[in-house]
Amino acid sequence: MSTLRGITVYIATGGSWRAGTDDALYVGVSGTAGGREFPIDAPLYDDFQRGSRDRYALGTVWDESALIGARTPKKSVADWNDPAYFYVGFQEIDRVYLRKHLGRRRLDDDSFAMDEIEIALYGDPGEKRLFRASTAIWLGLQYGGQVWLPEVDPASFSVARRV
Repeated sequence: MSTLRGITVYIATGGSWRAGTDDALYVGVSGTAGGREFPIDAPLYDDFQRGSRDRYALGTVWDESALIGARTPKKSVADWNDPAYFYVGFQEIDRVYLRKHLGRRRLDDDSFAMDEIEIALYGDPGEKRLFRASTAIWLGLQYGGQVWLPEVDPASFSVARRV
């Protein structure tokens, strides 16, 4: 039984006015053998700006081509943002999502427009699962804070390879 060891995230922010956000975004994975969220925010970089196409890598990613141009999200004490730090059964993952931090009031909320997202999960070498959504969606207090991603065949064309 393998464990989740790495994650890559490709995210395309919409091009419309006010599409970008300064709020925190999180990738979540869960299943019958554990789960957790991972913040994706690179240090010294203005993430999630209008029209941006960004890639992030967390933990151990055995597919080196997926690491080209990838940023590493902020690390915390004891590297809590490493997917292997807390056991999540790789094959048992059945839910993957993107969540935006929501303000308490409408005036505090900085809505976010996502054009597309692709999240690749990595287990032991050779084990890869791919989750993707290519429908534009807004996240925020008035729209909802999460988008759940369907799993797709990893052999299919990868959006992230276009970056």
